[in-house]
Amino acid sequence: MKPKEIYDKYNNQSADKVRWLDEYCVYCGKQLNSWDERIAKALMIGFNMCETCVATEEYGMTVESLRARMLEKFGMQPCQGI
Repeated sequence: MKPKEIYDKYNNQSADKVRWLDEYCVYCGKQLNSWDERIAKALMIGFNMCETCVATEEYGMTVESLRARMLEKFGMQPCQGI
């Protein structure tokens, strides 16, 4: 089983559709979505943080670099709409 399949099975959600959450980033206040939630779970971030803030504030990289790393290490990628 590939890492993405394991992750999706564990979290019981698909990467095909984005879902908006009633939660907001602690740094910038942006509304979070299911992709932000998946990143936080994979990286074991214990609080609400958007993809942009994870990339820039936590890891000092661009969003594109973070997405490439998530694909490389976890087999995860966002849906086409993000």
